Amino acid sequence: MRLLEFGLKFFLLSLGYISIGHTLELGRPYAASPALEVALTQTSQDLKRDMDHFAYCLDRYVALAGQQETGPADVRAVHTQARMAFKKIEYWLAFAQPSTVNLHLNGAPLPKAEPSVPYVNVIAPSGLQVLDELAFSEEFQREEILVLAEKLRKDYTLLHRQMLGIQLQHRYVFEALQQEAIRVFTLGVTGFDTPGSVAALPEAAVALQAMATAYGYYSPFVAARDTALDVTITAAFAAAQTLLRGEVEFSDFDRLRFLREVINPLTRSLPLAQKILDIESSRDWQALPSPVKAAGSLFDADWLNANYYANLTETDNSAARQKLGELLFFDPVLSANLQMSCASCHQPERAFTDGYPRSLGNEGSRHLLRNSPTLVNSVFAAAFFYDLREDFLERQMQHVVSSHAEFATDFVTLENRLRESREYRDLFGLAYADQPGYEISKWSISDALSHYVMGLQGLNSPFDRYARGETEEIAGEVRLGFNLFMGKAACGTCHFAPTFAGLVPPFYDENESEVLGVPASLQWEGAVVDPDPGRLRSGKPRDEAYFNAYAFKTPTVRNVSATAPYMHNGVYQTLHEVIDFYNRGGGAGIGIHLDHQTLPPDPLELADQEIQAIIIFMESLTDFTELSQRPEALPAFENHPDWNLRQVGGPSR
Repeated sequence: MRLLEFGLKFFLLSLGYISIGHTLELGRPYAASPALEVALTQTSQDLKRDMDHFAYCLDRYVALAGQQETGPADVRAVHTQARMAFKKIEYWLAFAQPSTVNLHLNGAPLPKAEPSVPYVNVIAPSGLQVLDELAFSEEFQREEILVLAEKLRKDYTLLHRQMLGIQLQHRYVFEALQQEAIRVFTLGVTGFDTPGSVAALPEAAVALQAMATAYGYYSPFVAARDTALDVTITAAFAAAQTLLRGEVEFSDFDRLRFLREVINPLTRSLPLAQKILDIESSRDWQALPSPVKAAGSLFDADWLNANYYANLTETDNSAARQKLGELLFFDPVLSANLQMSCASCHQPERAFTDGYPRSLGNEGSRHLLRNSPTLVNSVFAAAFFYDLREDFLERQMQHVVSSHAEFATDFVTLENRLRESREYRDLFGLAYADQPGYEISKWSISDALSHYVMGLQGLNSPFDRYARGETEEIAGEVRLGFNLFMGKAACGTCHFAPTFAGLVPPFYDENESEVLGVPASLQWEGAVVDPDPGRLRSGKPRDEAYFNAYAFKTPTVRNVSATAPYMHNGVYQTLHEVIDFYNRGGGAGIGIHLDHQTLPPDPLELADQEIQAIIIFMESLTDFTELSQRPEALPAFENHPDWNLRQVGGPSR
């Protein structure tokens, strides 16, 4: 399904119909009641006025930046005005044109490779986030600010004209508000969006006020059908202003309270309001699966749609395929020497890692280039492996099978082996009864393993239960640690909620990689970068951009208490060492100087108590023990009695 989806999006992109990651123009206009049309008209008028105002602010930005007598304070003031104007319309622009906003208006201040092309075409960073860094830098660079402000005005002028031609629909309003609630929490109050000014809280207040105004036009109609629902939504918007407009500093803001009192009520209730008003949802007509499965709390166990990421469709045979996949996962018969299984490097007791700095190869003595990342929740990704070289879960297996250092075999050999077991033939026949032509094949082997890996989900940790309101007690250190993680320590600007990995909100259809400057050995002064080139050598032509050197996929911090050692090369043995590395400014703080390090080089200035609180928070994300069972026995091979001596999971390593 995802392959079909990507193909459809690329085709539509070539015609200029939609932006990447969104299908705005595919929706059918909804014939709303005349009463609701008043709300839509008022919202449209507000958006037109506010889009015009943003254009005016950009004109002033360019004019003022071009005056030689203008000082840094004046530029910062006009920059702040422009950003606040943008925040009033962000929910609509980012919903309707996510690709344009991300690449040109308000994307991360990092170079990117142009999407959907098979070669390297670097897009230099531009937009409000880049300007935010420049405007609040200690070095005032007027010329560079002017160039970028002019480009921003030009890019927005084109977008502005296009937006005026889009007919607003009721579902656009409600679904844009839902996405903005996620964006405010994950990219707003974390500071991701304001790398220079750190004006995250006042900007979030403006964004939520604009959302409240848009919802306010619909509020009477919702109240007429469900008073309690309307009260919940309006109370959440009111709570947002109370929490955000106080004198609280960025580092002191209680993001956990904000989640429970503002974001959860909005993400749960706005879709319900849309439904009771009989406003269609994109899910009513869209045949393609969505990464976000349903409304609810960001920390609901089913918030993300595992079937979307695994490229699988739920069928009557899914349980049988998952059980078959479990047997294959623990069976060393898949390796050439019958000594290595998937579980050799992904041991259930270690949250499906192996405890080595670099994993052992099939010989049991030679180490691989990197270690084994956890498989728990690994399905929730847009690309796989440390270097993001594989886009599809079901194709991961072929990398392991063909690797000379791992299984060192091929699928023809595996198919022939498995057919020699009556038990395996029966299991494949049961699991793929609806597709008899593929009972034992490269596809069914990979598919069964994908079903098993997809089922390795652990999203019911103690923290998750508190975050979604199922429990009312949480340790003070966990609360402090979460607020530091999502605030002062800036962990949440790369390890995005709720996966706490590099899966980017609010669409959750893209994975980030980061250049941290990971050292080759544990050294706090004069360190040398680990020579592993990372994403630069993923094998994808468009990844061969200079800024992908030493870049690695951002892993999850869920279950980190069981997945030591850390980093792709296992250089750090403890979580305290990991946070110490970040606290110093990454590689830049220990003597490694990379021009394209994505981690800010400034020290975080975390106290020991704060570091410990972050560790305690991460430990509260532990949830894998129910996944740690192994099969009691493996299928027999009638004509190979020596094969029947193989151990579940392979020999100890």
